[in-house]
Amino acid sequence: MKLFSKNAFRDSTLLLVVAAIWIFFQFMTEGTFLTQRNLVLLALQTSIVSLAAISAVMLIVTRNFDLSVGSAVALVGVVVAILTVKHDVHPAIAVAAALATGVAMGAWQGLWVTRMGVSSFIVTLAGMLYFRGMSMIATDGSTIAPLPDSLADLATGFMAPAPAITLLVLGLVALAAFQVMGARRGRELGVIDQVGPAVARALAPFVVGAAALAWLASRQGIPYLVLLVAAAAIVAEIVMRRTPFGVQLYAIGGNPEAARLSGIRLNRVVFIDFLIAGFAYGVTGVALTARVGGAVAGSAGLFLELDAISAAIIGGTSLTGGRGRVFGALVGALLMGSLNNGMSLMNVPTFYQETARGVVLLLAVAADQLRRKRRNTS
Repeated sequence: MKLFSKNAFRDSTLLLVVAAIWIFFQFMTEGTFLTQRNLVLLALQTSIVSLAAISAVMLIVTRNFDLSVGSAVALVGVVVAILTVKHDVHPAIAVAAALATGVAMGAWQGLWVTRMGVSSFIVTLAGMLYFRGMSMIATDGSTIAPLPDSLADLATGFMAPAPAITLLVLGLVALAAFQVMGARRGRELGVIDQVGPAVARALAPFVVGAAALAWLASRQGIPYLVLLVAAAAIVAEIVMRRTPFGVQLYAIGGNPEAARLSGIRLNRVVFIDFLIAGFAYGVTGVALTARVGGAVAGSAGLFLELDAISAAIIGGTSLTGGRGRVFGALVGALLMGSLNNGMSLMNVPTFYQETARGVVLLLAVAADQLRRKRRNTS
């Protein structure tokens, strides 16, 4: 067995690229970039894109795209703000209503794709327009703020250092046990030769990440928003990698006709996938609205769909479907966030930052095309 699998090699390469970017900005900002304060800010800035990227991966692996994420998130934020600020509804009820709104939007778009047979690109492109329009109509183009403190704390609060580090250690131990069980099953099936090296390869990036988070947590704890991203990523990874539904997602993206002939109900699975995306609208919308302290219908979530798709592609998700990983998308989001954060510290004008993001996306798509060509010719 090779020392590094293709996935492990790709993940390691991404992490090395992120490390190189961090070192560059650390030098260019005279030591400001890698301070605990800035890295916590970077984690918060990256969290919203990470949440959107998780659902983007789940859709792209089935050869579907969602261009409505930013507008849907803005509309969810409007629902939360109107209920809590204008009608004094309890935050818990407002969050539940926001999640239901997100699921309803996902169901609406899923029906058009699965029942009407309209391309997801067109359906979500239309959604990008009228979801944003609905949010502007509901607010008359104005900002609704401030949110109740209990809701704003979701994005601004921190878990104290001691329990945060304890949670990290327990999570790492649980992950290690899970990887050992998986590796043992793989050895029994003849997929791997040795358990130890396989577990070490799988755990290496998580150990590095946990160590970095523990260092950050030692200052003032871990932001609740970062914990929300971690929980969402774990759930999504389990669904995609350890459930029959996840297997069906990859099967549909790999070869839809073969998946249909094998008994997979394509429309049903894709519809559920859009429902999950809708739930993600709700979670992301609540998180974003809490982070900015109110609903800004005109600019909230602007270009979020492009950032989410970029993060997914950079992380190894194939535009042709059938391949994608949540962990890779998170690293892709971190890479994009690092570029934005570093250039902001260097006082680089916004239009240069947009140019850099566009170039990174183009390079990521080109890399995906090269990987596909090599796979087809091998």
